[in-house]
Amino acid sequence: MSNDKQIALITGASSGIGAEIAKQLAKKNVHTIITARSVSKLIKTEKSIINNGGSCTLVELDMKDFKGLDNLGIEIFKRWGRLDILIANAGVLGTLGPIHHQSSDEFLEVMMVNTISNHRLIRSCDALLKKSQKPRACFLTSTVAIEPRPFWGAYAVSKASLEHMIKIWSSENKHNNLSIFIINPGKTNTKMRNQAMPGEDPKNLQKPSEVAKIIAEIVFLDTLYKGNTIDIMKLNQSSNATGSR
Repeated sequence: MSNDKQIALITGASSGIGAEIAKQLAKKNVHTIITARSVSKLIKTEKSIINNGGSCTLVELDMKDFKGLDNLGIEIFKRWGRLDILIANAGVLGTLGPIHHQSSDEFLEVMMVNTISNHRLIRSCDALLKKSQKPRACFLTSTVAIEPRPFWGAYAVSKASLEHMIKIWSSENKHNNLSIFIINPGKTNTKMRNQAMPGEDPKNLQKPSEVAKIIAEIVFLDTLYKGNTIDIMKLNQSSNATGSR
């Protein structure tokens, strides 16, 4: 691998938006570290990256494995000494329904994967990112984080908590060049969206590849973000209205 390549970590990269972001970054001469619970599911992403001339490293990682998240930062330091881009995409939906029906075990699991694991990820990657000349950290969220929506239970709570945590971390880094931002992809044809909205017409949804391309473009902007939330669907609507995209 060439030393001039930037290093990016993408969690939840076996399918959907995460996989497509990894592919887009690889096209931009970025070496991608892609994680998921199963290496076998990452192989499809790896093949696509390699077939397009890119390079990547596969890491089998369950986001509930907090020691694994800690060790990930150590291994990245040993091998590359820095991290240029962090894309925190991994997440779980949990059961949708009345919040008092959701089991405590499931509520805790959703919080662990969507929020607490990202705290461990920040702990593991903060120093690595600050060794980069132009560090960027991106976290994916959902509209339900700011719009209390009935029946979305732990998922909505976890995303609201995630956003608040990221804004705190951003304010703690307001005097350096670490760019931290939150992406709301909006309605996208992913496995999670299909689980939440069965029967929805995919023609009315964005494609993961389209969303990922925009996110990759945002990652490489010169803008220094400090906890900003970027709504992809609103961005698209604005671009379509002005004819700029």
